[in-house]
Amino acid sequence: MNKISFLILLLIFGLLLSVMAQEQFKISAMAEKNEYLLGEPVVVYVLIQNSGNKTVAVSADIAPERDMYIYYITNPNGETKRFAPVFVEEPGEMRTLRRNESVGGSARIFYGGNGYTFPKSGKYQVAVHYQDTKSPLLTIKILEPRNEAEKEQVKHILDHSEVGLFMMLEGGDELSDAMAQIESLNANYPDALLTAYVRYALAKNYSVPARNFVSKKPRDANLPKSIEILETLKSKEIQLYYRSKVFNTLSSNLEKVGRKEDAQNVQREFRKILETKENMQQFFIEYK
Repeated sequence: MNKISFLILLLIFGLLLSVMAQEQFKISAMAEKNEYLLGEPVVVYVLIQNSGNKTVAVSADIAPERDMYIYYITNPNGETKRFAPVFVEEPGEMRTLRRNESVGGSARIFYGGNGYTFPKSGKYQVAVHYQDTKSPLLTIKILEPRNEAEKEQVKHILDHSEVGLFMMLEGGDELSDAMAQIESLNANYPDALLTAYVRYALAKNYSVPARNFVSKKPRDANLPKSIEILETLKSKEIQLYYRSKVFNTLSSNLEKVGRKEDAQNVQREFRKILETKENMQQFFIEYK
């Protein structure tokens, strides 16, 4: 075999390996809906499938904080940036997938280390990368406020970076500006969609003991207050990701105060809701 033929064979072999690597995974990204109100938290769902012929280990944790799945956002101006999470955690568990098996999860991408991801209305595109594979583009449309009331609600969120941080951390007593904006939304727009999301974060904050890193003062959990807020959110038509958190936190709080039967009823209630969301069930397998 001459040198040129050998080089050609090496090139073909390299191309075959490249194709095989690309075909090892299939990644898809979806959102619960295509349109979001400006200021509404955007959560995407990612499914990774083993499309190769051999078993393979993949990260089972989709969250960008784990730094395994990389999210790229293209804004309405056509600029693409890598999503930077607020914080980074250790990688989660690995899951072994046989051929055609898949694993999925959710990712909160509405606020990160560079602030709000969707700060204005328009069409955005999201791509998810894992190793050498990337998902098809997911298009998300951010809608303008429909009236003056919604404009004011949006200002309470997008004009105040601390609110986004509070929602990502689901708490933070030291975030005084966030607390002030949430209080104003509660007082002036108690039934608004955007208020429901910040109220969940507030309820979650009350559900656990915390320490104010500014005042240095610790506080106990306020379970009755958390339960009171969460009860009002059960019927809100918020995204399923947040509804699951509402029901989960409420159930946990009820268990802690000794209302075990009520806690079980809350879990059953959410399972009934999930039964009506067939396309989302694969991302909430803990409820099966």
